[in-house]
Amino acid sequence: MKRAGLFLLVLVLISIQASSVLAQSAPSCSFQPDGSIVCTVSGGGGGGEEEGEEESGSEPPIETVCVPGQHMTYQFFSYDPVSSTCMVSPVMVDNCTGIPLESWSILTEVPCSPQGTGSSPQHPCTDFAIGAGGITCTNGDWNISARVTFPEIYLDVRPYPATLVRWPTTVRNGGMPESSGSGGVNYVPNGGGSPGNPQVGDWRDLRLILTLRPAGPMFVTLPLIGDLMLSNGASQTIQWEVPSHPAVGATTLAGSVSGLDELPGDMPLFVGNGRAPYKLFWELRHQEYEAIEGCLPGPNGRGSYNCGGGTGHRGITGYEWKTHSSGGEIPPSAVANLPAARMADINNDGTPDAYWDINLTLRRMDDAGSISNPQYQRSWNWGGIIYWAVREGQGQIGWPGQ
Repeated sequence: MKRAGLFLLVLVLISIQASSVLAQSAPSCSFQPDGSIVCTVSGGGGGGEEEGEEESGSEPPIETVCVPGQHMTYQFFSYDPVSSTCMVSPVMVDNCTGIPLESWSILTEVPCSPQGTGSSPQHPCTDFAIGAGGITCTNGDWNISARVTFPEIYLDVRPYPATLVRWPTTVRNGGMPESSGSGGVNYVPNGGGSPGNPQVGDWRDLRLILTLRPAGPMFVTLPLIGDLMLSNGASQTIQWEVPSHPAVGATTLAGSVSGLDELPGDMPLFVGNGRAPYKLFWELRHQEYEAIEGCLPGPNGRGSYNCGGGTGHRGITGYEWKTHSSGGEIPPSAVANLPAARMADINNDGTPDAYWDINLTLRRMDDAGSISNPQYQRSWNWGGIIYWAVREGQGQIGWPGQ
């Protein structure tokens, strides 16, 4: 495969034609003080009904051709400009929405080059809010608001919260689940009808779904250890060569950190961090009331026959609700006022392409790697911060009950 073609697949997963691409206006997104992102779908026309409330509607969708099904492409993890290679993993995506359906935890190095970008259907959010708690996408005209929270990501640790100098110390990516949230409108009378008397062009069950999916490995940075990159389920053994002491930068004391009651209050700590990149996907679904055309017996109003072997004419034979959907990715560039600390540039091309999830929970493992052993089981979450004490070689390891 040529480099440019592969890079096109890797960077954007796929350039997709969406079924029922809805007419949208340009997004207007902003970062909110509470740490969430708010975005909104643009519509127009008649009133809508959401959970019993009056809402405004939209024009009917503009249809494009899509063959239902799925195909395999590649999810991009990182780009090395020195070797012109990318780390990718195979993923199955929906032909019509571009939403990933199934992925494999297999990283493969392939040649690629920074050229070419694809395009996805324009996302339906006109207002965003993003923060530590999650992302909210809102459509002002239909008053649809969907919120998705950043999922807990897990770093399993042993021994913790204290280890010894040159002691084998293990960190493990304990999981990076995805999360979804949705909101919707029950009825949008584009054709002037009502739930009990629908007209052609009316919509029902309009739903906006936001999904956060992991877009790469977990990144862990620890003082004097450096940067670690842990794929889902992967572990790594490390060791410190010096104890946590103010002379080597360990100036935070255990007594100032909530939850570290197993350590003496005057114990100095190394302070690191952990986070994982996530991508945000949207899907907009609705049913539209449509006329069904078929072959009717006899001639049409002009006396002409055009079907049934010259015995009938084409006309409306009935009406039915048909399901439509569109979807794609919402990049960080669509969100105004997004803090730089929440932008992830996972392909190192200078442009943020994902969101950092800092909802990091540390879980203590026993010697067998179990996080459910009652004697050892405990967890901590400091919003992406990692505190760790390192004692002198003859000191005490941070096991419970010792």
